[in-house]
Amino acid sequence: MTVSLYRAAADVQQRISLCVDEDGVIDTDKLDMIEATFKERAVAVVAVYKGKGHTVDTLKRYLAEIEAQIKREETNQARLKDYLQACMLMTGTESIKSDDGLLTATLYRDRDESVELDEGAEFQAALCNDPKPPAPSKTKIKNAILAGEAVAGARIVRRDRLTIK
Repeated sequence: MTVSLYRAAADVQQRISLCVDEDGVIDTDKLDMIEATFKERAVAVVAVYKGKGHTVDTLKRYLAEIEAQIKREETNQARLKDYLQACMLMTGTESIKSDDGLLTATLYRDRDESVELDEGAEFQAALCNDPKPPAPSKTKIKNAILAGEAVAGARIVRRDRLTIK
C-alpha cells in the first residue's frame, strides 16, 4: 500500500501523541519511524516536482520553437499575398480562379480606407480618444499602507514560501 504525503503528514500529527508513554517520556524510536515515512514521501514529492519543472521548461522551449515557426509561416504567407497582388497589379488582372473553382483571388482596387498619422503630429483633444485610467501601483499602495494610511480596497497579505532545490 502506498502512503500519500498528506496521509503521512496526518499520521505524524496523530501519532506524536502516541509516542509519549505514561511517564511523559517520548519514545524516539516510534517518532523516528513516523518521521521517516513522512520524509520518504516528502522527498518523493520533491523529486516529482523537479521532474515537472524540467517538463515545463522543455515544453516552453518547444512552444517558443512553434511560435517562431508560426511567425515564419505567417511572414511567408504575407509575402506570397504581396507577390500575387503586385503581379496582378502589373498585369491589370482583377480576378483569378482555378478551373475547378476552389481557388480564387480577387483584387479590389482602391476599396479600403485607413487614416495614417504623421509621427509626432499632435491633435486637438476633440480628435483624441479618452484617456484610460492609470493602473494602480502596488508599490505606492504598499508604501502608503506601511506609512499608516488607510487605503480602501487594498491590504498587505503575507504568504508562506516553499523553496525547492
